[in-house]
Amino acid sequence: MYLRGQIWWTKIRHDGKKVEKSLGTSNRKLAQAIEAKIRIEIIEGTYFKKPKGNKIMVASLISKYLDEHSKPNKGEITHRNDKYFSKRIIQRFGNKYLNDVKPMHISKFITDRRNDGVGDVTINHELRLLRHAYNLAIHEWELVDETPFARFKIPSGDVKRVRYLFPDEEGRLMNALPEWLKPIVTIARETGLRLSNIINLEWNQVNIFSRMINLERTKNGEPHSVPMTDNVHNILNMLYMDKENYYVFGYGKDGKPFNRSWVGKSFRDTCREAGIKNFRFHDLRHDFCSKLVQKGADLYSVAGLAGHKDVKTTQRYAHLSPEKLRSTIQILNSGDNLATLGES
Repeated sequence: MYLRGQIWWTKIRHDGKKVEKSLGTSNRKLAQAIEAKIRIEIIEGTYFKKPKGNKIMVASLISKYLDEHSKPNKGEITHRNDKYFSKRIIQRFGNKYLNDVKPMHISKFITDRRNDGVGDVTINHELRLLRHAYNLAIHEWELVDETPFARFKIPSGDVKRVRYLFPDEEGRLMNALPEWLKPIVTIARETGLRLSNIINLEWNQVNIFSRMINLERTKNGEPHSVPMTDNVHNILNMLYMDKENYYVFGYGKDGKPFNRSWVGKSFRDTCREAGIKNFRFHDLRHDFCSKLVQKGADLYSVAGLAGHKDVKTTQRYAHLSPEKLRSTIQILNSGDNLATLGES
């Protein structure tokens, strides 16, 4: 221990490592106590301990998340979705150490994705995956001490969005679709199935004779069955007669399902060509529910057909059926025992 000016400093060597630092005081006894504490920490091996997360990259964390959490705990389609959403995360943050990712980097990611024309719902899926990976890294894997999401709110997206095709848009869209994409879009519009369920649809999930599509597990973790319309039945029947692959929409020698991003991009390009704005593939699911409600279907039936776990999700479409509300309220005046206006 030695003085530098009026402040005590210490210089300690241990196992080839050197510590030379100010003890921050001019009081000799206090300086000796601080130096003794440093020596104890060095001997115990805690002084040189580096913060967690400064040697682990985000790409490694995401790989661990996909292999050790997503794959064993989620359905096959959801796991594939995780792999899909993780691509942008790895592209942007993959080469950063866990401790180096800050809220400002996440904010910049959101801005750039929006500038690319990506919706907040997609951004939400991407960042929720990264946030969950950080939480597991803290609480289960002990790889890092803190998360950049601690005081950062990610975009929730327009969860109550209701966008459906108007009559003139329907014709323009169907006319502009390439032939390979028409059956996929028709099935989406007339079953309400999500894109991931359609492109990963297996022939053993299709019963041509009972005219049912049976999914063992959907996004909400529940099995779901949906009857086929005549259009959907005709499409699947024709594809079934020529089937060569395990998947309904498999292609190539290996019969792999269509790539989700490729289908999504092709759909967006088609909408642009047809002059249809603010319409995504997932909006075909909204189109399915909206059309049912507009034609008089009750919300509980729509919830069952769409596979909504909670009818509250379906209630966003209730305003599309004012005529049904008008006819329903007339029940109040239809009973013989009900008092009429003006009677005492």
